[in-house]
Parts: sequence; structure tokens; C-alpha cells
Amino acid sequence: MARLGLAEQPGVVLALAVADRTGGDRSAARHARYVAERQRLADAFAMHLTAVHPRSAAALVGDVVYGIVPAPAGRPDAEERAARVADEFLERVGERQELLFGVGPLARESSALPASRAGADRALRVLHAGDGARSVARITDVLVESLLLELADVIAERGDPPSGPVARLGAYDAAHHTCLVETLRAWLDAFGDVAAASAAVHVHPNTFRYRLRRLAEVGELDLTDSDARFAAMLQLRLWPRARARRS
Repeated sequence: MARLGLAEQPGVVLALAVADRTGGDRSAARHARYVAERQRLADAFAMHLTAVHPRSAAALVGDVVYGIVPAPAGRPDAEERAARVADEFLERVGERQELLFGVGPLARESSALPASRAGADRALRVLHAGDGARSVARITDVLVESLLLELADVIAERGDPPSGPVARLGAYDAAHHTCLVETLRAWLDAFGDVAAASAAVHVHPNTFRYRLRRLAEVGELDLTDSDARFAAMLQLRLWPRARARRS
């Protein structure tokens, strides 16, 4: 850090990676192109950072290109500035849909750079798991999504099954070919708006209300209890992810 002129200099770590759009293609030819692409990106990004700040640094580590963007002391917008650097690079290379940038939190001294790198990695993981709508994300903006991914990891590692009302509804759906879990999900996503929820699942509002009463009975779920609603929503979001990790 001293040789780079970054000792005791505040900075933000950026993590750059290629989005996986291969559809599972792991052929030798594809891998060779991927390796060449990573090195090309590392060189291009290092050049871009040097133009932005002469004491910046970039390096390819494994599958990720990391960059350190120095931040002027006392600047409250260091993370926003780093995100703009990422956006400008994507505009310059013209590959916004193929590249992903995670932005870590501000490291106020060089000893905190590992924490900034960890934050950038976590933001990058959220982008990899997303729908491709975003190419740049700060960990401060996607912290909840990152925590959900980590919770899903814990569930998958321990093999915890769903429990409580969601488990009862899932078992009932499987045995009776009903769609009570889907009804609950739609209702929660619509914040209890029956008209919007019924439209989302393409049923009449009266039919939806009947299903809602039925799922409350079968699942033994008090829909007026905010804690019960939160627990159900959390399970519905986490368990599909956990199953995907086990498969």
C-alpha cells in the first residue's frame, strides 16, 4: 500500500466480474474465451482507474477484477463516486449487460480495505443472483438482499425444512392439488390488496377471498398478526433459494 501511495488513504473497493450468460456452457472453447476476457477486462479497468485517479490500483484475483479507488478525506460521497466510476467504465466498454460491478463500503484507512472488498463481493453476488436489471450495486443499497442470500446458505447447509403455516399449506397443496401457497404469496406481495392479488393469479376476487379464508384455516395462520405475516413472507422468499442451492 505504501508503494502504491495508498497507505492510510481512504478508499473504496470495486469488484468487477463477467455475468454468467452461458446457460451452463462449460466447454473448453468457452472457458478459453472467458479467461482471455477476464485479462482484457483487468487491463482495461486498470487503465480506466489510472485516468480517474493516478494512485488507484487494479488486479485480477481469481475470477474477479478488483480496483481500489482513493477517496479524498472528508468526502461523504465516496461510494457514490466509486459507483459513477463503474458506470463510466461500462459506458466506455459498451458491455453493460455482460459485466457486473459490486461496490464496497468506504474504508477510512488502508487496514479497512479487506472489509470494503468483502462488501464489494457481497454486492457482486447479489447482482449474479439477480434478474440482470442492474449492472452496478453498492452493498449499502443491496444489504438486505445480501443477508437473504446468506440466510439461504445457512438453510441449505443445515437442511432446514420449512415449518409452521407455510409447511402446512405446502403439504395441503401437494395432497389436494390446490394453490394456497400461491394465494398467500400473491396476497403478501400485494400488501393485502385483494383486487390486485386476485388479478395477479387470474381469479375472481370472491374466489380469492375464499382461498384466503381457507389458507388461514389450513395453515393456522392469523393474517392480522404482523409477526405471522413477516415469518410467512420470509419463508416464502428463502426456501426456494435454499432448494436451488441443494440441487
